[in-house]
Amino acid sequence: MRFRTTKKSKKTGNIIKPSAWNNARDDKLRSASLWKESFIQRRCLVPATSFCEAKGRNPAVYHWFVMRGDDERPPFAFAGMWTLSKYMTKDGPEETETYTFITTTPNEIVKPIHPDRMPVILDPDSYDQWMDGGTDDVVELLKPYPTDQMQIVRQGEGERSDVI
Repeated sequence: MRFRTTKKSKKTGNIIKPSAWNNARDDKLRSASLWKESFIQRRCLVPATSFCEAKGRNPAVYHWFVMRGDDERPPFAFAGMWTLSKYMTKDGPEETETYTFITTTPNEIVKPIHPDRMPVILDPDSYDQWMDGGTDDVVELLKPYPTDQMQIVRQGEGERSDVI
């Protein structure tokens, strides 16, 4: 997952390899030029059944989070944004659609593992609002997901992949 930004060479004016960004902070969406246009015009839902946060290094301990529900792994969606990225490859110019998650302050279950940020998880009842609402309408959705609606299902040093 990468959010690419197009840059041009100062010498030639040609499109060069884009910079990659992994996450967009909720507090920067309206002010940072990198995110502003996509936040206004190109919001998306990023479907998932789990997500992972690592704590520490060498070795890192991986923690897998899922939503509580009737199913073992109920599907959910992250708040996301997308853009069309143009960049140069050895074969010439290319285009691809890229996306990024939006992050917010962590809730109580994520905070001990990642004290700064967590992905914005949308309640299914707010999907239409996220996709079709104005920016003033969707800002209220940029908040930590309720702790009691989440659980850690796996954790450990070798747990880099989420295999059901």
